[in-house]
Order: sequence, then structure tokens, then C-alpha cells
Amino acid sequence: MEIHVYLTGRLGNQLFQYAFARHLQKEYGGKIICNIYELEHRSEKAAWVPGKFNYEMSNYKLNDSILIEDIKLPWFADFSNPIIRIVKKVIPRIYFNLMASKGYLLWQKNSYINIPAIRNNEIIVNGWWQDVRFFHDVEAELSNEIVPTTKPISENEYLYNIAERENSVCVSIRGGNYLVPKVKKKLFVCDKEYFYNAIELIKSKVRNAIFIVFSDDLEWVKSYIKLEEKFPECKFYYESGKDTVEEKLRMMTKCKHFIISNSSFSWWAQYLAKNENKIVIAPDAWFTNGDKNGLYIDDWILIPTQTKDM
Repeated sequence: MEIHVYLTGRLGNQLFQYAFARHLQKEYGGKIICNIYELEHRSEKAAWVPGKFNYEMSNYKLNDSILIEDIKLPWFADFSNPIIRIVKKVIPRIYFNLMASKGYLLWQKNSYINIPAIRNNEIIVNGWWQDVRFFHDVEAELSNEIVPTTKPISENEYLYNIAERENSVCVSIRGGNYLVPKVKKKLFVCDKEYFYNAIELIKSKVRNAIFIVFSDDLEWVKSYIKLEEKFPECKFYYESGKDTVEEKLRMMTKCKHFIISNSSFSWWAQYLAKNENKIVIAPDAWFTNGDKNGLYIDDWILIPTQTKDM
């Protein structure tokens, strides 16, 4: 059995795609082959979210049978194909079931769908798979495999010490391309009021909480959210902004509690954290239209959100 998983997005998205492929591998055996065609040949002009994507799992342990390929999908499995874009929008489940019968698992929705038994010797996977039900049976494997092979950076030792020894709270704030107008219109749900309310709530539940702030846009965070100004009684520390994605995610997972954004990277930080008594605060919607997805976990604390002009 060969499981070909088409990768797209940055590290957080890629880890969801790997996680689903890992579930399929556990069920059917065989090898996982990561297809990096979209990452290598992505057209930034045609993309909904701007920016260049790269393969970002190379410095992770993962499963030792991982292979890499760079092959364009056939037109009927390519979500960028004009015909398929219409088909998957109008009849997504019919399209999914028809293609699944041929060994293609193609699902680009923020909802769960039952995966039928696959009888082919090859499975082609293309989609987001951002629902814990797609990989709930490999949680232990993912915890052991989504581990950086690189050593922690010595300059970050003080942050690791704070994260591990204090009542640390990871505050993950997404800026960057979430501030691009067409992206902001759909995804900017975590405004400054969300973070203010979340911090107030954490303060009521965690004694002597110390906050470590992570963001892809630290200067914007400091100028827009102004945490020290709002909470002069609290201690805030910031990542350097110069670390690799695996170093950043590793530091985040060392924290004891989490205030996350509607970000797949944020999600993996809390998921991989080892503290069994962690408090996770999240926005009550993942999208500006109020929609959620299958990433919400029962014991999360949800904060009402609303979008505002900056």
C-alpha cells in the first residue's frame, strides 16, 4: 500500500495532512509519500492566501517510512481545476464518494465525512482534514513522532525555563497574512478584545500566571494589542521572532496553558503539550461568519469574538 498525501499550506496545515495519512497508514499499512508539488509550484498570484509555502516537516522525526515526491495531481483530483472547483462546491459528497471508490480521498471542507473502506493498493489524499475524528486513533503516535530532530536553541533557554518552571501561558496571536484584506474578511476573529478577555479569564484561574507571546507579526502585536499597557501587573515575555517553525512550536508546547488564535499552528501547540491539566482558551468561532470546524475540543473554554476594524 502506498499513501500519497498532497501537502499544502504551512506547518500547521501540513501536520493535519500528515496526521490523516498516519491514520490511513495505521489502518492499511504501507508507506506515506508526501507530495510537495503544490509547495514547490504554487502560484502566489493565484493563491487565496498570499505567500510562499515550503515543506516544513523535514526537521521532524515523523514515521520512518516517509518518502517525498513532486508530482502534479490529475485534473479530476486537482482542487484548482475550474471544473473540479464547481463540482466540489455543488456536489461535494457525491464527488467524494465517487472518487473514494477509485482510491482518491478528496475533501476540502471544514466538516467531517466518513471514510469508506479503501480496496485499492494506492490511496491519493488531498484535503485539509482539520477534524480530530480523522486521526483520533493515532494520538499517541503523533505525540511521539511530531518531535523536532534539531536541538533547542541555547538563546531560548530562558524561555524554556519560564515555560517549564512557572505557571506559563502561551499566547498565540496570528497577524501576518490574516491582516491582508481578503483574508481578514474571512479569518480575522481574534481582535484585541478577545485577548484581553482571555487574559482576564486566565488570571482568575491560574495563580501568578506568566505569559509568553508568540506571533508571526510581533511588531504589530506590540503596537496594536499593547498587552503591557493593558495589564501592567502581569509579566509578558516574547519569542525572538527569528526562530525556525519547529523551534517555535517546541517552545509553545512547553507552556502549561494556552490562549490560542484560530490558527492551525496554535492548535498543534496545545494538542502536543504534555500538561494534562492545561487550560485552553479559544475563540468561539474559527471564521468571521461564525462557523466552526472539527478542531474544537470539549474541555476548551470559548471566548465570544467579533471582528472590528483596526
